[in-house]
Amino acid sequence: MLFCLFSLAVFLMVLGHIFKAKRWALFISVYEKSNTLNLLNALSIGHILNSVLPIRIGDVFRIFYAGKKLKNGKSFSFATVVADLYVELLTVGFIFIILSCNYKEKTDLEFVKNIYIFSCLATILITIFACIFRKAIKLFIAKIASVFNAKIEFNILFASYLALASIKDIVLKINKYKFIFYTIIMWIGYLTSYYVFSLALKNVTPNYNFADIFVSFFTGINLYSINNEFFLLWSGYLILPLLITFLCSILVKERQDDVENYKSTLPQLNESDKLAFLKTYYAEENRDALRTYLEINNDVTILEDKSAGSNASTLLVMANNGEMFFRKYAFNDDSIKLIEQIDWIKSHFGRIPLPNILNVKKKKNFVSYDMPASTNFLSYFEFIHTMPFSYSSKVLDKVLNDIRNNIHNENLRKADSETVKKYIQSKVTKNLKIILNDDKYIKDLEEYDEIIVNGVNLKNLKYYEKVFNENNLQEIFINDSYSDIHGDLTIENIICASNFDFKRSSIDYYFIDPNSGNIHESPFLDYAKLLQSLHGKYEFLMMVKDVKIQKNVVNFMLTKSEMYAKLYEKFENFLFESFSYNEVRSIYYHELVHFLRLMPYKIRKNEKLAVVFYTGLLKVLNDIYVMESSYEK
Repeated sequence: MLFCLFSLAVFLMVLGHIFKAKRWALFISVYEKSNTLNLLNALSIGHILNSVLPIRIGDVFRIFYAGKKLKNGKSFSFATVVADLYVELLTVGFIFIILSCNYKEKTDLEFVKNIYIFSCLATILITIFACIFRKAIKLFIAKIASVFNAKIEFNILFASYLALASIKDIVLKINKYKFIFYTIIMWIGYLTSYYVFSLALKNVTPNYNFADIFVSFFTGINLYSINNEFFLLWSGYLILPLLITFLCSILVKERQDDVENYKSTLPQLNESDKLAFLKTYYAEENRDALRTYLEINNDVTILEDKSAGSNASTLLVMANNGEMFFRKYAFNDDSIKLIEQIDWIKSHFGRIPLPNILNVKKKKNFVSYDMPASTNFLSYFEFIHTMPFSYSSKVLDKVLNDIRNNIHNENLRKADSETVKKYIQSKVTKNLKIILNDDKYIKDLEEYDEIIVNGVNLKNLKYYEKVFNENNLQEIFINDSYSDIHGDLTIENIICASNFDFKRSSIDYYFIDPNSGNIHESPFLDYAKLLQSLHGKYEFLMMVKDVKIQKNVVNFMLTKSEMYAKLYEKFENFLFESFSYNEVRSIYYHELVHFLRLMPYKIRKNEKLAVVFYTGLLKVLNDIYVMESSYEK
């Protein structure tokens, strides 16, 4: 009879362990699919260690052991174990309260009950406190972390982020029905096992009942005050189910899918990108945007942030199956522009080289879409600086030919004075006010007639007051014609194949990121965007990370490109060969407008670095002044 009861108790304990592992897997499933047998392995070894070592060393072991097998690593494993222990603490405390009502004569039980009640109440109060004062706690953690270097700061923020965000996701997104089912079956297995084992113990010590088993199992009280025969039986009951579950975990093979989908706790690949995200998260800024950002990117790894001078973001991402693509997204009013961009690409697809639109997602105040990416393709900027000039030159020829013959000849119409006026007021006058009033560094520089930029004297903006006179601009732009245009034809928005043969009749390249919000839909805006790159050095200005400003002296490291200079010479020749002087002047003036449109975004992002683009504006103004002076002579 003793053997039968003992065997049944062991079987029921194994059942409890299996469903405990399945419940742990359920916590993990919020982010990724896990191998339940791996978790059972970690659980069995962890419980064995808890049985022979103090302060639950076994839980530390299962955090590290399971973390090695998880896509999201040990930090996420820590969050799931904390969630598991949290539920266990509350459940065991509740059972102790019930037992104490039925075994009032048990002083040990009453003592343990009080400890668990206190622990449960403290845990609940801490949880409530953390929810109420979430913002203050996050700001405090960020303040403490900022004292250390970037590596330690990242580790502190990332670990605490998982404790806050991952556990929250587990609570909100877990399959509640499965959680309840697994928990009930788990505790039915455990409690029935304790009861059956207490019946088996009647053959050894009649004074040791179900409550004693429960107390001894979770606290160790009375465990060493019993006779040797009981101790051997208890040790067997404690260890044998764990050995069985361990053997099951290594002998049984669980089928795994060929491609395993998972969600990243943080999708960025680069640690510095993760740190930048965490700083924003702990600053409690744009919470809805951050939540959406994580939601749309939780199934990919972000390889690189390709975002440039707009409020829409572009990411190079990799799916779990290794496929790479670009993901572009925007919020609020900018999401409307992104919808227009999607529509533009679809409507012009086939007329000029454009990417396929994949996985369009539209939600309230948010839009995203994906574009294919390939290791065989790179931006025209990279192409220019890695390929022979003859290749870059032929790409430019093809680009100019395609937009001129396949886009700029569609929906032709003349400019009208009202539209031109609206364009000037919204893109020039409005942005000039922002530039001169919202950036403290530019306001200080405007006190001087000239500023010295990397050793070169440039007239300040106030010197060109007549240039931005609305009547002057109206006179220049009124003769423009309108048509379909790309609208944002910078070098970075041309993608080229790196492995093509120019002996073929076609060249592999395509355009990305059109902009339909220009008001003044003139083909000259496309040429001006190319000028902004090749003449205004836009891409190199974007690379500047630091600027020194002292009185009217501005210094920063700006890369010079011989390839850019040669392409600019070629492009300038194209402009003067294809258009009249007045038309070329209009194109250069549109380059000015492009810089003006860029400035408010740069000022909002970083007032000091915005000065770099301000100097770019002054350089373009100076070149236009020289061009006009030469023509007048």
